[in-house]
Amino acid sequence: MFANVRLDVKEEEEVQYHSDIFSFNVSISTRRPDQSLGYQNSATGSNVYRMIQKFLKNTQVTLCGTLMYIVIKRYPNESDVSDIITQLRANNIFAYVVVHDFPSGGNNPGTLFDMSSKTNGYCIFDHGPNFWLAASQVAYPISSPNQFISHNYVVSGSGRIQIPAFQTPAPNSYGEQVLVAITCQNHTLDSSFISVNYTIQSLDGSWKFTGPDIGGDQGWWQEGTGIIAYPQINGSTSYTWTIDYHYANNEPQFIQARMYSYYYHDFLPLPSY
Repeated sequence: MFANVRLDVKEEEEVQYHSDIFSFNVSISTRRPDQSLGYQNSATGSNVYRMIQKFLKNTQVTLCGTLMYIVIKRYPNESDVSDIITQLRANNIFAYVVVHDFPSGGNNPGTLFDMSSKTNGYCIFDHGPNFWLAASQVAYPISSPNQFISHNYVVSGSGRIQIPAFQTPAPNSYGEQVLVAITCQNHTLDSSFISVNYTIQSLDGSWKFTGPDIGGDQGWWQEGTGIIAYPQINGSTSYTWTIDYHYANNEPQFIQARMYSYYYHDFLPLPSY
């Protein structure tokens, strides 16, 4: 099942529900962003949370395990969305969000990052042509929907995150392209950000994958605050994942680290509030 709705139009639209991908694509293509239909002011906040509430109350589709993709330019004004987050968590709904760095209105984008972190999703801030590239990337979990690593970190300065050894859920006789997703700030990139780099390597040291790709041929570079890649790993080998971060000061910074497989893995524990 699929559902979609266009956000932040003066005449609020209803959530559209579809039983197949074809009617869903038609609905998306006929409801493209249209500035002339918007609020025409910068004070009004996004209606994104009202639309989420409508979806949560729907009687047409089941909620458990929903992958929710949000592409947004107008920020919400709400400062407390704990009730919505509680409902999303109760239904194992993942919130994946791409937020434009230069809003058309609203004042509180931080709640979007908070919602993504507390539902094991992720949130990317970006702008310009890369905004739409990030918007297309945010839907990548639809092809690898089974999350088997999910961590949120609060860091500062410079250091290293060491994620414990892991194997892909793929049967041992198979290798697969896993989806790797890292976000490096809970707001648009600012002068405090220097770099976030990662290394995935086999325990025996015979294989290594690094990112983001800077001037290389892998093609998996950083988009705004998001770093996404699809490395090919062996299902019978154990790996470690390290993330090296460098910020210009000791202000708290928020890093989301996710890894996904095509093969089934049960829902991971949600982070504590």
